Amino acid sequence: MKHVIALALGILLPIGATPADDATQWRGTSEIKFTGTSTLHDWSGTVAAEPFTATVVMDDGGNPASLKAQVVVKALKMDTKEPGRDKNMRESLNVADFPLITGAMDTTFNKVMKSGERAPAHLPFTLTLMGREQQVDGAISNWSLKGDTATFDLDFELSLKKCGIKVPSVLLVIRVGDAIQVHASVKLVRS
Repeated sequence: MKHVIALALGILLPIGATPADDATQWRGTSEIKFTGTSTLHDWSGTVAAEPFTATVVMDDGGNPASLKAQVVVKALKMDTKEPGRDKNMRESLNVADFPLITGAMDTTFNKVMKSGERAPAHLPFTLTLMGREQQVDGAISNWSLKGDTATFDLDFELSLKKCGIKVPSVLLVIRVGDAIQVHASVKLVRS
């Protein structure tokens, strides 16, 4: 029910780039929180993405120029701290047939930053959830690049209906809202 970014990172070279450019591997982690509403109360949950590797190409100034990554989340590990809700969530996500949620990024930073900005403002990626791909444009905040460590937060909203997730009502009156807010805290460390 909660859709989580699964980011697996690979290698991306901007147009005209050559393998001689400064492409480096970064080890990545991400802690993800998802929140939603229902007619009874708001709810939330957490999940950690599987550790991943990202390939980043740096420009002449030492700033990231491009990123290729894929992040993977095991749907079974999503936890709302409420066993009954977790059971319903796993059934709604059909975790037996679709155990992984993935987010794949392959972008150049000049496409996600306005001219003159040093920090990216958003990150487009492809989310695959229950076998369906959809394009997501996550908002980046708290961007920091210090030495060999980059951190940022990524926020986006998902629609249960658009994702093909059907959540049964409880006692015929308690219904889950369609919009799910996803917040990921991401850390990348240069290998």
